[in-house]
Amino acid sequence: MSAIQKTTARMKEHYSHNSIFIKYFTLFAAILLVVLTILGSALTILVNAYLQNENTRLLKENTIHLADSIKNNLISQDMNNRYSIEKQLICNSLEITSNSIGADVFVADVEGNIILCRDRAKGYPLNEKLPECPHHDNYIIGDSILQQVYEGGFTGTASINGETSYVSATPIYSNGEIIGSVFAISKTHVDDLVYAVLRIFVLSALACLSIGFYCIWRLTKGFVKPLQQMSAAAKQFAIGDFSYRVKVKGDNELAELGRAFNDMADSLDALESSRRNFVSNVSHELRTPMTSIGGFIDGMLDGTIPPDKYNYYLEIVSSEVKRLTRLVVTMLNMSKIESGSFEMKPRNYDISDQIIHILLTFEQKIDDKHIEIKGLEKLKPTYIVADIDMIYQVIYNIFDNAVKFTNDGGYIEVKMTENEKEIQVSIKNSGIGIKSEELSKVFQRFYKVDKSRSLDAKGAGLGLYIVKMMVEMHSGKIWAQSENENSAEFVFTLPKTYNPIYKKEIK
Repeated sequence: MSAIQKTTARMKEHYSHNSIFIKYFTLFAAILLVVLTILGSALTILVNAYLQNENTRLLKENTIHLADSIKNNLISQDMNNRYSIEKQLICNSLEITSNSIGADVFVADVEGNIILCRDRAKGYPLNEKLPECPHHDNYIIGDSILQQVYEGGFTGTASINGETSYVSATPIYSNGEIIGSVFAISKTHVDDLVYAVLRIFVLSALACLSIGFYCIWRLTKGFVKPLQQMSAAAKQFAIGDFSYRVKVKGDNELAELGRAFNDMADSLDALESSRRNFVSNVSHELRTPMTSIGGFIDGMLDGTIPPDKYNYYLEIVSSEVKRLTRLVVTMLNMSKIESGSFEMKPRNYDISDQIIHILLTFEQKIDDKHIEIKGLEKLKPTYIVADIDMIYQVIYNIFDNAVKFTNDGGYIEVKMTENEKEIQVSIKNSGIGIKSEELSKVFQRFYKVDKSRSLDAKGAGLGLYIVKMMVEMHSGKIWAQSENENSAEFVFTLPKTYNPIYKKEIK
């Protein structure tokens, strides 16, 4: 199984067992279910409480009305089961009221014995007594309830004859004393209205859950998909494939994260390409002089090169060794600069004097090519605070390129201007110019304008890259320009005061 297939298998296993999509979807769905359950419970409790209040209010109103009616027809001596027209009428009223409000309404004496009820209105009196009521004769009203009734009335939930019911009781007064009480009892059951409301809520909740689950699924899927793509991309990067990119849609935080991830992928891709080019170029630059050195030494050892030619070829070997040394030193400096470990030693000095001294090191090459130097007579003492060795290397590398590419009998022109804050140095040479599309590339690592390498066969393509980094480390700028195909110009600026920048700011 290949590395990509193994990675894909691991991704599938991960998504199937520990998918963040499932976790977020389950969490959101659970929250929605809890919220709907709480709302349903609260609605049921509120409706039930409302119905309870309405029922007890209705019971209380009727007991008060009946108590007022009874006290006008009965006195304390009448609170018994002896038959009378008044009692018969009261029983009839109790029956009508019980039927109309859906409750059991009856009258009890002060001891809690039920003497009048709706069932006694249906029979015939025997021996001048009201008909018996097998239902209410067994009722037992507790003393605690009677005590509350006689203290001003009772309305609420209580246990009557072993059953929990809504109860409302009002005392009956006659001549200022309590002669009995009117009770209205309704069983505590969930009303049809509560069932209807609950049924409607459940149906609505199911519809909301269906819509909510779909919306949550889409939202969570949209939220997790970029993360899944980034995870897949990261796994591809781990095996060296930097071509994967996250599909970015919208303009939210996830889209911004996706764009940042793609930018990182581009940087990684460019870094990997740069690394490969670096290894390839370094290998080439090291291999060429080492091949020459090895070949000449082998020739001396096996006798191919005669002894009288040793000095000639040893000079070539020495030149190639120096070339290798320069390359290694340049790469070490480049590494130190890029890592931020290059130690700068600023000092105040005259950069005009430095330019003249550097030109003197090229005197032999300048004379050999009959190059005219322009502008030196216009230079005047100009002091800056900078690392003298670093600026020396900057100017030296630019002059080295200028001398190398200036045509025989051509010229090199030096200009320097200044203001209160900075100086600007321009070094222009005749000869081979730089094409406009290559002006922005000449400061890249290992880049050479001369693709044939005929004019710069021994160069590593690192000189101008080092120059750019050193100038920018001083908070300066450098650029190349070419007016035509017969001239090239390098210009850099430096602040007069020491103002270094960190490695992370170097472009």
